Amino acid sequence: MTNRPKKKNHKPMRRCGLRSIIILLAIAIVSATAFGITAEPRPMRAQRRVTRIQINDFALTDQNSTPFEFKNLAGKVVVVAFAYTTCPDVCPLITASLRQVQSGLTKEERKYVQLVTVTTDPEIDSPKVLTAYAKRYGAEFDNWSFLTGNLTALKKIWQNFGVGVERKGRGLIDHTPLTAVVDQKKLMRLAYIGPSPDPKAVLADVRAMLREH
Repeated sequence: MTNRPKKKNHKPMRRCGLRSIIILLAIAIVSATAFGITAEPRPMRAQRRVTRIQINDFALTDQNSTPFEFKNLAGKVVVVAFAYTTCPDVCPLITASLRQVQSGLTKEERKYVQLVTVTTDPEIDSPKVLTAYAKRYGAEFDNWSFLTGNLTALKKIWQNFGVGVERKGRGLIDHTPLTAVVDQKKLMRLAYIGPSPDPKAVLADVRAMLREH
């Protein structure tokens, strides 16, 4: 991807598509076992893309029902993921990867790095629900915020980041599986599209941006 991509929403990743991939992997594993091949399959990783998109200030509500303003993160590197709590497949992988990113940060680095998870399902994801979800993954709230808000505000944020969201039913959402790395000047520099963004790669990107200032 060039440094100035066309600004358009990424296509949502369909759960049915992910399940098809999982089924194919399972078939491959069974076939490999039948032929005596014992190597373990590699986990699916998100694709890393270079971007250059200015992120606008926004206001939402965090897991403590406290107002959250993006402008207050000026000067920090921000890792932003999009997920919803009833997601059965991709979102848990993204959240688990972010937890590894958080665990990999030093105490000093945490002062300059913020993790943010923005819901794609405000109908269900209240602050209380987000708190319970975060705790399931062992998230620490000193530098990780889980955000919700009204649909109008969220749509603007999704659009700014290039996230497509399609509601299929209650608790059933198709959306772009994005994990973004935003620099200290609120410029989205990197986009990981797909499940399981590599925590080591994300940490390396975050540290590279920290060294720039």
